[in-house]
Amino acid sequence: MGGGKKKHPAWVPYLEGLLLTLGIYLAGHLLLALLIVRGTIGEGAAFPVTAALCLLAAAGGGVLAGRRAGKPASAVGTAALFAAILVCCGLSGTGAEWDGRDGVVLLCALCGGVAAVPAAGKRKRGIQRRRR
Repeated sequence: MGGGKKKHPAWVPYLEGLLLTLGIYLAGHLLLALLIVRGTIGEGAAFPVTAALCLLAAAGGGVLAGRRAGKPASAVGTAALFAAILVCCGLSGTGAEWDGRDGVVLLCALCGGVAAVPAAGKRKRGIQRRRR
């Protein structure tokens, strides 16, 4: 009865990275809404914070997906899935009217995935012992 590792399906790292990305993005928006309501941050700063939050969330999820899958290109795939979810949610809420800011947020999501590629490629390995 094999003592080896269980093989997971190939889509599991993408799902884990996407869930982390969405969690960071939604938690960041909750914090942003709280700070705007309290008056700590002005309403004019909401868009730059949202763009930065999108970039950081995509990069964080991309690093997780890239390390779990063992392929750095998985970071870009996770960012593309995140951008697709943003497009679906954006189109359902505002209709088909897109302005330049929507494109900037999508570009930040994809750039976050590309920025995660170098970090996703470095996988820490434990101490390997020689078998006798």
